[in-house]
Amino acid sequence: MDATKYWTNIINTYNQIPFVTKMNPNLTEYITNKAIDGLFVMIAKEEFAIRKDPAARTTELLKKVFGN
Repeated sequence: MDATKYWTNIINTYNQIPFVTKMNPNLTEYITNKAIDGLFVMIAKEEFAIRKDPAARTTELLKKVFGN
């Protein structure tokens, strides 16, 4: 896959620059980690809404976990 090859070459070059935050040159791992980060952001937003608004506690499990 050309995208993977180009990504690896570019990021390996980038990582040689002093004082930069190193990035993962493995494109598959990088994308997977970013997707997981995004998933946790969405979970945090939903949890905030549930804690803030009791009407968002729509199931018995949510009512039990977060109280009535």
